[in-house]
Amino acid sequence: MAEYYLDIETNASEPPNPRDGILTIQFQRLRSETGEAEGPLTILKCWESSEKGVLEEFYSIFCPSQKWSFVPVGCNLTFDLFALCSRWKAIGVDISLKTLLYDHPYVDIQPILVMMNKGAFKGAGLPQFTGKEHSGLNVRTWYGQKDYEAIEAYIRDEADRFMYLYKSLKRKFLEIRDWWFNQEFPNLQGSC
Repeated sequence: MAEYYLDIETNASEPPNPRDGILTIQFQRLRSETGEAEGPLTILKCWESSEKGVLEEFYSIFCPSQKWSFVPVGCNLTFDLFALCSRWKAIGVDISLKTLLYDHPYVDIQPILVMMNKGAFKGAGLPQFTGKEHSGLNVRTWYGQKDYEAIEAYIRDEADRFMYLYKSLKRKFLEIRDWWFNQEFPNLQGSC
């Protein structure tokens, strides 16, 4: 299994919709055991080719039919996978949401952040748990200003912060797993 940090940036307004173009796709191989980076962060940028070129290149790397060769890891991946599916369809790639959200494995830490936020969805995002300064909505402005350096700096900062959180979560969950399996399990027969 090959885990990869995955995120995209779009020219989305609020709220995002499937017609929003994808500006970047960024990914980085991770060690499955620890969540540590195993290679450099790759950023595919539409301003260096085109949105279609970025989408085609990433499709060949992602290989949806080989589900264990690229297992996405991220936060709120349903947004990213839905956007990728919509934009791939727009350029003629035949792929279904079922393939991406059901058949293809992925690790989304969003539900974990909700639990860490005492069960509240509001406020259970990367900014609250990583100290991330900017919103992805700034990317649209920077793109309009052709401030590609600001976009890349934002992407690298967000990736570093995500990976620090992900590595920390992996470590803590190993502790929780060990604690859990050292518990005496009560007889729950008839408790429902």
